Amino acid sequence: MAAKVAVAGSVNGKLLGFFTKLAGLQAKQNFAFAIVAGDLFADQDSTSEAENYEVKKLMKGEVSVPVTTYFAVGRRELPEDVISHLKENDGELCPNLFALGRKGRVKTSEGFSIVAVGGAHSDGDVANHPYAAVYTNKDASSAKGYNDADILVTSEWPSAVRYASAAGRDIKPAVSADSVAELCTALRPRYHFSTGDAYYEREPFFHASDPPRPITRFVSLAEFGNTEKKKWMYAFSFEPSASPPTVMPEGTTASPFTQGKKRKLDSQAKSFNTHRFANCNGVDHHGGRGGKRMRRAPPKPTECYFCLSFNQDAAHMITAIGEQVYLTTSKGPLPLMDTYPELGFPGHVLIIPVDHAPTLSAFNDETRDAVTSEMIAMKDGLQKMVASKSRDDDGYARLGAVTWEISKSSGVHLQWQFLPIAASMIQSGVIEAAFVAEAENFEYPTKFISNTSEIAEAEKYDYFKVMIWSEGLRRDILLPLDQSFRFDLQFGRRVMGKLLGLEPRTHWKDCPQSKAEEEADAEVMKDAFKEFDPSMAGVADSNRR
Repeated sequence: MAAKVAVAGSVNGKLLGFFTKLAGLQAKQNFAFAIVAGDLFADQDSTSEAENYEVKKLMKGEVSVPVTTYFAVGRRELPEDVISHLKENDGELCPNLFALGRKGRVKTSEGFSIVAVGGAHSDGDVANHPYAAVYTNKDASSAKGYNDADILVTSEWPSAVRYASAAGRDIKPAVSADSVAELCTALRPRYHFSTGDAYYEREPFFHASDPPRPITRFVSLAEFGNTEKKKWMYAFSFEPSASPPTVMPEGTTASPFTQGKKRKLDSQAKSFNTHRFANCNGVDHHGGRGGKRMRRAPPKPTECYFCLSFNQDAAHMITAIGEQVYLTTSKGPLPLMDTYPELGFPGHVLIIPVDHAPTLSAFNDETRDAVTSEMIAMKDGLQKMVASKSRDDDGYARLGAVTWEISKSSGVHLQWQFLPIAASMIQSGVIEAAFVAEAENFEYPTKFISNTSEIAEAEKYDYFKVMIWSEGLRRDILLPLDQSFRFDLQFGRRVMGKLLGLEPRTHWKDCPQSKAEEEADAEVMKDAFKEFDPSMAGVADSNRR
């Protein structure tokens, strides 16, 4: 049975105020239990008489704790009287209030498993009592022996947690540690809580395993009673030991802890030629140049124009590069310069894996997870970019986006094409209807599907997929492909051209630009996208080694 849980940030000695607030929330929400993820008590070097008085009242049971509450050992030492009391009473400070300790595991009466590693990190191997505000690599390593956890609570952030994330770019990173990242990877908790100066919630991320893959949500909470009204409490409902979801939440990325450092551009990105930007995944069908063509063997990586290591004609069009994926503006973009004046460039972008493969399924498991995660993160960043650039005076984003993918085992080099479109067209259902109608016009024997489980099954084979997005709406549709018919590799561009009234620009070769125009578009996009570029997230993180 699902239970409601409340997790708070640091209380910092505001005991009466916090438990009074919690009592009011408890009366309305009926939480199964609560957690204080940061420092419950104030700094002992600057504690006021009033705060010391509140601590004494709490220990005597004169402060009502309205629901079973577990508090972490934060980054500052607990009061000496509190430590002595906890040692004498097996971690119970007063009725309903229990310490999680420097390192430990608690199993709640509802069946939830809570693992905590608290205190500031120390490189030494010092002997500490159970409530000391310091932990070592040995503590974190031994906590892996708990094997799993519903909730993980740590005083410090896991290092690299902001990698491939577009969330909270304006937030100053907290102190982080590799050992915490390794612990999170080992336990694969459903929720990982920490604290900081501001509220931060990362996109969910999945761990490497056989499907369905465990998913972790990392949340860092601000201080209770902060004057900036930053979020200090996170309330949610979930079931203990529930199986991972069969469908990943929107925006889910691969684990940031298993991905390497950002790739460097240098000599890898010095080469392209116009074929790499042909906006197709092989030779053209139905409206291509020259009629019927002989099938050719797919090019090898050394011959592929989508691979970063070859050809030198269009390196000026690269706008972002990550560990697994890079972005370029499109050669021969479908929109005109004035189609989306708020963007400052046509807005047609390609999302391309660095490594050579015709489909996601062609990668090995580890690489596929990383590539998929980063392609999604890049797409999400582009969506946020067009929404931000098109917001009106009422805060409404006038633009959404359509991203399409051709996945064929006989293809050349996988790519996603991203194109802005009016949010009103998305909200009205016109986009989906247009793709369905065009498939009917071509008399394709297969039909578009939209059911999530059916899409997941169809993605094991060849397919054409459309990802439709605007703020508040996301819709995926997929057309299965097979050997019984020839699929038009300009299909996505053809449909979007009709919707935009730009049918004469269906083929990229009909939309030439000068090199100067291409360079100008790329520079505008770089500037527009840098705020939303997930490959830049975490670069400034203060990782504790």
